[in-house]
Amino acid sequence: MQSETTGIESHTTDDVSNNNRRHSGVEADGGVRWFDLNSSKRDLLVEIYQMDQPSGQDIRGRMKAEHDEDVDHGRLYPNLNDLVDLGLLDKGELDLRTNYYQITNDGQRLVEDTIRYFESIRATSRVAADGGREQTAVDVVQLEARVGAHSKGLEAVRESICELKDDLEAERQERRLDPADGGHE
Repeated sequence: MQSETTGIESHTTDDVSNNNRRHSGVEADGGVRWFDLNSSKRDLLVEIYQMDQPSGQDIRGRMKAEHDEDVDHGRLYPNLNDLVDLGLLDKGELDLRTNYYQITNDGQRLVEDTIRYFESIRATSRVAADGGREQTAVDVVQLEARVGAHSKGLEAVRESICELKDDLEAERQERRLDPADGGHE
């Protein structure tokens, strides 16, 4: 079954062969997996998980405050509607002009199972309220340090190879000039 608006295909828990090929078995009962969602939808789900029946404007304000990300209407509401269609959010009416959104049991389970999954692989101590950006920044700094250390090691190997080449060339020159060899190698 494929959602018309997202193109995301729903998966069932019976789909064992697909589960084994996927990166993460964490999924909502409706078969939606964490990494089936794009980053915007994951960020929205995490934010709404932490809020009590926010309106679209409340969510938009929180995204601006927490992520310094100005989410426009053309992106916010289609993503919210997709999360409703996937069964991860419920949508209700506050008044004639304003809707509220609430995470469903499936949505809550998906967020919490994802937290446990990341903890189990020691990817992060908790899925951060910023959708994991804080942990990712730490990971990037650590990776940059490792790349820097490896780069220094590679440079040392290159220098060593150059020195060996120079020594070998000098030895060849000496052999060519050595009268005991008749001036030849």
